Amino acid sequence: MMKSNLVKIIRNYQSDNEEIQEDVKVRIQSDVSFFDIDVDIKRLDYVIIPNSAEPYVVAKVRVYDGRPPFHKEVILIKESEFYDTNKNLQQQTDAKKLNINEINTENKFTVTMYLDTLEEAIDKMDIPKRHKNNLLKKIRELRDDPYIETLNTTAVIDIKQIFIG
Repeated sequence: MMKSNLVKIIRNYQSDNEEIQEDVKVRIQSDVSFFDIDVDIKRLDYVIIPNSAEPYVVAKVRVYDGRPPFHKEVILIKESEFYDTNKNLQQQTDAKKLNINEINTENKFTVTMYLDTLEEAIDKMDIPKRHKNNLLKKIRELRDDPYIETLNTTAVIDIKQIFIG
């Protein structure tokens, strides 16, 4: 049974640069939620559902913009369950919340963080929408791959060395 709600989306949850979207319409089902295509939501955002005991974390976002109906399918998981099964993601989120000057690059930067930064840069580029969407889709697929999430800090340092020298 599908139920429509107005929810709050929070990016950078409980940090100094928290971004809040109020009264976002969503259709919630037990295994997936449906957001309008223009809603700004991405992995690790928090969703506050009225009358829920705890916030939800966005585990995955799939965008359907190439064929009707245009929408985003979002997998929401209760915060406690999400971090119980994704301890590595908790460390990544904590690293993102730190001031960049306080981050020890050998221990905190992850491949996922680099891909998030690349996604944001491409999203801001002035390129044709179809090409931009294609690039963003590829980056999101790569970032959401469970093997990418398990790459350790050594891989990040190796990647930095390739680009920085």
